[in-house]
Amino acid sequence: MLSVEFQYRARKIYKSVKKMVELVSNVLLFLASFLAVILVIYRFGFRMPDTYSHEIYYVFREIMRLFLALGLLRFVFNFRLLRAEKGFWVEVLVLFFLFALTLLSKHFDTLGFETERPVLFKIERVLTYGVVLLLSIIQLSKQIFVVIRSRVKPEVLFAGSFLFIILLGAVLLRLPNATYGGISFTDALFTSTSAVCVTGLTVVDTGGTFTLMGQVVLLFLIQVGGIGVMTFTSFFAMSFLSGTSFHDQLMMKNLLNEASLSDIFRTVVYIVLTTFIIEGIGVYLVYLQIQDVAGVGNKIFFSLFHGISAFCNAGFSTLPGNLYDPLIRHLYGLQIILAFLIIFGGIGFPILFNYGRLLHYGIRNQIKCMLGLNYKVVHEPRIVSTTTRIVLPTTLVLLVVGTGLFWIFENHNALEGMSLTGKFATSFMGAVTPRTAGFNNVNISILHPTTIFLTIVLMWIGAAPMSTGGGIKVTTFVIALKNIWANLTGNDRVVVAHRQLTRENVNRAHSVIVLSILWIILGTFAIIILEPTATITQAVFEIVSALGTVGLTMDLTPHLSVAGKLIVSLTMFVGRVGLLTLLACFIRRQEVKLYTYPDDTVIL
Repeated sequence: MLSVEFQYRARKIYKSVKKMVELVSNVLLFLASFLAVILVIYRFGFRMPDTYSHEIYYVFREIMRLFLALGLLRFVFNFRLLRAEKGFWVEVLVLFFLFALTLLSKHFDTLGFETERPVLFKIERVLTYGVVLLLSIIQLSKQIFVVIRSRVKPEVLFAGSFLFIILLGAVLLRLPNATYGGISFTDALFTSTSAVCVTGLTVVDTGGTFTLMGQVVLLFLIQVGGIGVMTFTSFFAMSFLSGTSFHDQLMMKNLLNEASLSDIFRTVVYIVLTTFIIEGIGVYLVYLQIQDVAGVGNKIFFSLFHGISAFCNAGFSTLPGNLYDPLIRHLYGLQIILAFLIIFGGIGFPILFNYGRLLHYGIRNQIKCMLGLNYKVVHEPRIVSTTTRIVLPTTLVLLVVGTGLFWIFENHNALEGMSLTGKFATSFMGAVTPRTAGFNNVNISILHPTTIFLTIVLMWIGAAPMSTGGGIKVTTFVIALKNIWANLTGNDRVVVAHRQLTRENVNRAHSVIVLSILWIILGTFAIIILEPTATITQAVFEIVSALGTVGLTMDLTPHLSVAGKLIVSLTMFVGRVGLLTLLACFIRRQEVKLYTYPDDTVIL
């Protein structure tokens, strides 16, 4: 029987060894992850001899083995703790996959394997690069959570994450293999900002300027910007990070606008899965529409690019004329598919999940009744939230009214000579795409002034909150209208769907509207000064399009000066992050005062 003193010393030594192993493991993982990211950039961003690419590949193999060894070591020292984590089985599957890939990699080194089985050889290379890069992003995401623990303001974290990805994207787009003939830093920064802020304004031809590698970078920036940088990093970090603190979860609760801390992990996972499922269906439907179009080169990548661009409300296209390009101009089925992808992306994840919960409860009720269990699931009160009750009717009204007005205004102009189907598809797309998508299926410059004004209004209103879209948001617009009506009727309360909105909610809505109008005025004034050839209509349209992260232009974007590009880039960033959020980064919140001043009125 071991003495108590010996057991105490043994436990003390074990804890010291465990602490040292964890420290060394974290340092090695961070260095390996950083090295992997740098090597991927070097491998695919620069031209190099084949011998260099083979050496980089074998370095990736060693990094993969390091991930496997440190992962197993982590399980040995923390198995009981990891077993209680939500991402336990995900980590187990990852380790099994790494182990299997490590064992199989020896067979791929046999002489003649590359020539005998080239497909399997390429698949193994792609898996090695992909898995190591994914795990590296996970490790770096953990470091972001370490930053969160340092008590960074949520607004600073949110804005800073977008700014970091924009700058990283600009660097990646300037790599030699990303473009055919090079690109200036200003153009790279503008394109990266447009992609991350899912706007779609371009100063260069996407298909003619960027190589396949450059377009893949653009697609990555669009995807990360569409779902949200923090949603991506949170998904990775919360899936594989053990022991997330209460402060981490509280930060994520604020960022994701969740009501309960227990729903954060589930919400993040649902956002990512929902995005990939809808995008996958959209990519398949797009492929069915363009599979017989002879002028489209890589049809699979074309479908992938446009499907993701549509759902993320980005508006980027690999064709010179966007959707107005002669190759696909008359594919009205494609326009309808992209329009619905835009609607799903712009309607917001909370609304999708809200009706998902309603459907879930309804199906459970029906199943219980069909099985004759004489049991009925009690519906949660108010499953359909107030936000949903605002967003869906308003979205429907904007789509119907927008489609009808576009058809009326352009029936003898842009729609001249089209079939009935073509007029409906073009008008429908004309009502959908200003709500932050940016695909143009008509020549914007020839539109009637009334249509231009309609488009500006739709761009300003934008999409739903917590979506891939921009604008002031439909909820903000409706709350402001409700408040005006309350003032006219002498009511001191703003009521929506039998729910009284808080004064803070109403004040925030009015602040967003006033700040957006002020920015439009200042931005338009700056464009008129910097771009003497631009008309007032072009300047207003450009700024509203950038602020609403829409991406439509009256042929002004390609002719912007360097200063004009920087102004529009800043406007896109402000539109994506939100001017109220951006100002909150620099303005300190006042503490709640326990006293009030006497009431008074001023003449309005």
